[in-house]
Amino acid sequence: MRLVSLPRRDITAFGSAGVAMDFLPALGGADGARVHVAHLAAGGTIGRHPAPVHQVFAVVQGECRVASGDDEPRLARAGQAVLWEPGEDHQTWAVTDVVAVIVETPGDVLLDEHFADVDG
Repeated sequence: MRLVSLPRRDITAFGSAGVAMDFLPALGGADGARVHVAHLAAGGTIGRHPAPVHQVFAVVQGECRVASGDDEPRLARAGQAVLWEPGEDHQTWAVTDVVAVIVETPGDVLLDEHFADVDG
């Protein structure tokens, strides 16, 4: 077993504010997939930017508003995940303090019968 510290960086790109990101190690054999843990302070934002690859934003704690393109922002809560397609412009605003796991993958995101769309 090995216990390591995670590098944490404040994120300011794309006009982001109130965001710190923990970077997990790269995954060998995962075709470029990456996993990060985002910490957003209430009132903070991850600024509008295009998803570089398929992106899953899984809210673990708190509530945030998320928007894509010209769509109205929607509320995302702990226990829910947002999926963005490569190139899709999106933004996140923290309503409360938020912790989210972000998975980025060039591969497909596969949803089976365990996942249901959230009415919005």
